[in-house]
Amino acid sequence: MGILPVYKDSFFCGIDRPDGLQLVMQYEDGTVYTDMVVDNRFEGYEDVVHGGMIFGVLDVVMWYIIFMETKKISMTRKTEMEFLKPVMCNTPYRAKGKFDRVEERDIYASAWVEDQNGECYARVTALFREGKGMSVPAFIDRFDFSRSSPEIKAHFLSILE
Repeated sequence: MGILPVYKDSFFCGIDRPDGLQLVMQYEDGTVYTDMVVDNRFEGYEDVVHGGMIFGVLDVVMWYIIFMETKKISMTRKTEMEFLKPVMCNTPYRAKGKFDRVEERDIYASAWVEDQNGECYARVTALFREGKGMSVPAFIDRFDFSRSSPEIKAHFLSILE
């Protein structure tokens, strides 16, 4: 399908955030992914990406896959994170996420970081809940659709119907 819209103020994806990662989220065949190279500004140890940054990227990936699969604006409630190998600064990786299931109010998703050979470095499973008490039109208005296809834009805007 293609490039997903950007929440304009996102530290992880915002294209006008020079202090952030400016990740490009993509959706294809029921998976959200982003290619990433994280520089040393975000290291926890010498040349190792801080675990909080890895979690943040995976959390965003899961939010997008949940929206794409359910059209629900959700928020993280509970996570389980595993760090399998150090994610190194200035090294290419891909973060990927998949929608798992909905059980009543609970929405489950998972995400992971892999290298160019598909080897997993970190993974997370999470429980999300639909956000309540927010203005959906105001939320959607915060997205930049300039790099998204008409099909993806229509998918996001359909939540307003």
